[in-house]
Amino acid sequence: MKVVKTITTVGLLCFALGVTAQTIIRPENQGKSPTFAIFTDEQTWQHCREELEAYRDVLGEEQLPTYIIYNNWQRPEEVKNLICKLHRRNRLEGAVFVGDIPIPMIRKAQHLTSAFKMDETVDRRESSVPSDRFYDDLHLEFEPLGQDSLNPQFFYYNLDVHSPQHIRCDIYTGRIKPVADGTDPYEQISRYLRKAVHEHRTPNALDQFFSYTGHGSYSNSLTAWIMEPFTLREQMPGIFDRNGRARFMRFNMYDYPKDEVSHMLRREDLDLAIFHEHGTPDRQYLSGNPSTHDTEGHIRAMQADRRYYARTWTKDTESLRKAYRQLDTDYGLDSTWFARYNDPTQTAQDSLDDLRTGLVLTDISRIAPNVRMVIFDACYNGDFREDDYIAGRYIFSQGRSVVAFANSVNVLQDKQANELLGLLGMGARVGQWAQLTNILESHVIGDPTLRFTSFTPDVDGTDLCNRPYKEQEMLDLLASPYADVQNLALHRLYRHGYPGISQLLRQKFQTSPQATVRYTCLALLEKLGDENFCDILIPALTDANEFIRRTAVRKMAAVGRNDYVPHLIKAYIEDHHSVRLAFNIQLALYVFDEQPVRQAIDSVLQHSYVIDKEKFRQELLSAYKQRTSSDNAIIGKQEKERWRILYISSLRNYPIHGSVGDYLRILQDPKESEELKIAMLQALAWYRLSRKRQNIAQACRRLQRDKHASPAVRTEAERTYYRLINE
Repeated sequence: MKVVKTITTVGLLCFALGVTAQTIIRPENQGKSPTFAIFTDEQTWQHCREELEAYRDVLGEEQLPTYIIYNNWQRPEEVKNLICKLHRRNRLEGAVFVGDIPIPMIRKAQHLTSAFKMDETVDRRESSVPSDRFYDDLHLEFEPLGQDSLNPQFFYYNLDVHSPQHIRCDIYTGRIKPVADGTDPYEQISRYLRKAVHEHRTPNALDQFFSYTGHGSYSNSLTAWIMEPFTLREQMPGIFDRNGRARFMRFNMYDYPKDEVSHMLRREDLDLAIFHEHGTPDRQYLSGNPSTHDTEGHIRAMQADRRYYARTWTKDTESLRKAYRQLDTDYGLDSTWFARYNDPTQTAQDSLDDLRTGLVLTDISRIAPNVRMVIFDACYNGDFREDDYIAGRYIFSQGRSVVAFANSVNVLQDKQANELLGLLGMGARVGQWAQLTNILESHVIGDPTLRFTSFTPDVDGTDLCNRPYKEQEMLDLLASPYADVQNLALHRLYRHGYPGISQLLRQKFQTSPQATVRYTCLALLEKLGDENFCDILIPALTDANEFIRRTAVRKMAAVGRNDYVPHLIKAYIEDHHSVRLAFNIQLALYVFDEQPVRQAIDSVLQHSYVIDKEKFRQELLSAYKQRTSSDNAIIGKQEKERWRILYISSLRNYPIHGSVGDYLRILQDPKESEELKIAMLQALAWYRLSRKRQNIAQACRRLQRDKHASPAVRTEAERTYYRLINE
């Protein structure tokens, strides 16, 4: 594609956009088409100009006119201001950040993540979320806190008190940030862009799929694991029945599955891989210690475990002696079980055994994955604030991997990693898919414009996602045979405020034979948080799909209605083999009032078919040991303040509803410290779905106006109020 105009910093357009030193290279023949923007730094432009222009040109061939914008960026606002202008004036649908683009580090927004709840009074770098929602959700408002003194690429922001409190991305974004693998970063970018262009010019249907579930994921539950093939068939019907192939692997299929996973990633034909696993920036945890089957194997495993303990958890000679004594007291085993823990040869062998349980950075470069797209349903594998990170190693390898979808911090296990996956199979761009599924920590690493050839001539996913919203057309799409076409329509009806959306979602949930449609209805109803949502949780608890049942448990705990309790007890007894479900019910029970729980346990067990009723009774009542400890600490003041604050923080995960009145009295108590009151307000902000939400919001409103309260407490009360009432 020819470049028709270059506008520099003295040009009229730059003046009009109100931004500083950048050069904008406009696309030719934009017309009325949606546009795309490549943001890069000046050094990357100078080193990689030919490849950046080739990437722009191939997007133009796909009818996606593309800007190239480069600058020595000083602040994230410079990038965002341009995005806002281009989105408003030129139908910008997405952007990619190539090289050194400022990284927003977001604070006071943990409710927009799936699981991240780190104490924000500790290290600022670690307790912030690196997130490009700063750039792609144009409705969110941020309060700047300044630049990092050690890493000038990091800029810190609080989510503003009055900002919208939910994510609705206006565009999609991706990051192409080189890794510290010992090679030149500009050569990495150039090589990457060349292979991205090659993939754009190589027609390829999404018909080769691989899913891996690691040790500890979903509590190792088979009923949780087995659902994925069924939902995949709903999302891409017929694709994996004939020429296509879907493989599902689990950590315990091999003693050390690392080699098998490596072989899969090298496949030339592999289109998409999903890893359900634990992770860090520099590791994918594939498996734990292999199962042992005889006495000799048990002994070796025990010795290895004790050596690891001695190296990792003992700080000095005395703590090691204590560990010796405890092993002797508990099991009658002497100190020889720790033998050779500090022997260099043994340490090296143990390290090699440990490496066989996961993929580390150097493994990725050695494997050179060919899988075109990877979804990391894992913590920290996409932490692009690091110099080197797993997702980056995939796309910058010598293989054909082009794009990853990964998380910059930790992520919830109980979330839907396969949501709307059918859109990718129908030819939607990766970014268009990600735009609908984003949370604060999730990011496209690599080219967000990559797309597969649609598996059906009936639907062009790119066109479908770009189509201007028309209410009747969306309602008509609800009759589509494709589950994710229906789901896209539901998302768009919700986003555009369709008047009957709540009742429509409830009706679709009750009647749809497709689990993925029922899940979308449940997820969108949760955003509404109305009576239809609260009521639909009861039938959701007995849904045929394990993930929907599991989600219903967690949301019942968030709402806290006591009429849920008999249903939860019944589900625990009758669906006990669903390990992850049972685990969540045990954790959830103590947020409900004690008397309804005890009555429900007795009533349900009395009419149940189980023989050992007492066993189930004790398992269920054990949850209340935690409730008693928590209330005694928080309300009864039976612990020191630092421990009370720790118990208060736990309310963010498990909101005890019946004690809200006592919690609100703490906020009015002049004897309580400012620190404890702020901790309580922060915890109560997580009661967005609670039956006590209005009580909390009213109390916060009063506290905002209380002249006797400290300014910090009043500010936190205002923040909590807007968290609870902002829709």
